[in-house]
Order: sequence, then structure tokens, then C-alpha cells
Amino acid sequence: MYTRTKEGNATQTMPWDKERYPSDWDERAKARKEQAGWTCEVCGARQGEERWGKVNQRFYTVWLAAAHLNHDPENPHAKLAVFCQACHMKYDGYLHVSNSWRTRYERQRVMMLLAGQMLLFEDEA
Repeated sequence: MYTRTKEGNATQTMPWDKERYPSDWDERAKARKEQAGWTCEVCGARQGEERWGKVNQRFYTVWLAAAHLNHDPENPHAKLAVFCQACHMKYDGYLHVSNSWRTRYERQRVMMLLAGQMLLFEDEA
């Protein structure tokens, strides 16, 4: 999934299942970011600021996210916090890792089935 930066460059974004979120999610997320003053509530990073990444050893632009503290995007009254990328990953990176593993597994499984791989057990379908 790619989006365009204000400079017109393509940048990769993390895919997310928008169907799990309330229909007014974009407005709620923006309102929460405005309430936080467009700063990360953990480290104070500001939206659009350039920061040095300790892990990747390169500069990156801060993009804030309204994060579900209870990991419940279906909840229309969810408790939200505003995090930069680094603080968001510190908070729930373990979920992102397990979800990415599951996504890769399912994608590989579908590709194998499409290529003609037979199921070992009928209830695997």
C-alpha cells in the first residue's frame, strides 16, 4: 500500500483493516491528535518533524497515529492515545509481529492452494 507525501514522493504505509473501525474513524483520530496538540503523548515528537531512528540509523518523518490502548478498534468509545511510530511500536509491537506472521502464513497458504497444493485434512479449508 502506497501513499504520496506532500513532496509528491511515494511512501509505503502499513495496511490496516478499515472495516474493523467505526465509520467516523478518520474524524475521531484527527480530533484526538488535535487534542494532543499534534504531539506524541509519550516522547513529545511533533507531526512532520524529522527524527533520527535509533534502530534503522537514518532520518524519518514523524507520522502520528491514534492508537487503541485496549486494542479494540471495533469499540466506538475506545480509549485512544496519540503515538509516534517509535512509541506505537514500543506499546504494541508484539501484536504487529504476530499479525504480520499470520498474514504472511495465510498469503503463502492461498498461493500454494492456487498452485494446486492439496489439503492434508478436509477441515483445513
